[in-house]
Amino acid sequence: MRQCMMNRDPRQLRIQTRIYLQRLLEDREAESMRHKDLGTMDPMKVSTGQSALDAAVSQAEELIRSLDRILDKECPEVNTFRTTCNGLSRLKTSKCA
Repeated sequence: MRQCMMNRDPRQLRIQTRIYLQRLLEDREAESMRHKDLGTMDPMKVSTGQSALDAAVSQAEELIRSLDRILDKECPEVNTFRTTCNGLSRLKTSKCA
């Protein structure tokens, strides 16, 4: 059985979701053009007011907003450097600095 590995990094998930959203938008446009060319209507859109692709686009957009909120709450990455006193030179005697 094939296992799906879920990426737990919110930044990577956001990137993947944006790619997925772009594909959904392209598919929705193509589907809309197909219905227009054939003179048909999407049965789900007629009955519920939105197509399955519309619902998927909305869910992907909400996921991106949620990931943005998560990333906004994260602490910024701290750039550190090593010193002979392990970065605490201002707290040590002058011989460690």
